[in-house]
Amino acid sequence: MITSTPITGALLTIDGTAIPELVSYKVTPAKLWKDADRNMQGDLRATLIGIFTKLELNIGMVNKTRAAAIAAKLNQAYFSVTYFDPSLNANRTAQFYAGDFSWDLQTKHRGLFKPTAVNLIAVSKN
Repeated sequence: MITSTPITGALLTIDGTAIPELVSYKVTPAKLWKDADRNMQGDLRATLIGIFTKLELNIGMVNKTRAAAIAAKLNQAYFSVTYFDPSLNANRTAQFYAGDFSWDLQTKHRGLFKPTAVNLIAVSKN
């Protein structure tokens, strides 16, 4: 039987603002390689530049006010993210930028938007 303790506090904050609407959260320690190729024997030759964390987020349904607030955070060039890193079993803070995301209208008369996905990518290596 697996025993566990809960993750306390906000799972993710952007510039100090919690994003409680997260419905899924994936942390990828993405390796960035330089000059990667294989020789005739099939052996890889490459230089590891570093590991750049990618956070894959799915944000649940939000109203128009909350969508605007989240978009204001994500539309900055760079922003500070504090997130739970399972590799460390602790929170980590770093500078990130956001990939493309979109808001898909659920219902006009209630001002609700469907869940959306966005990736946050670390500016610097871990």
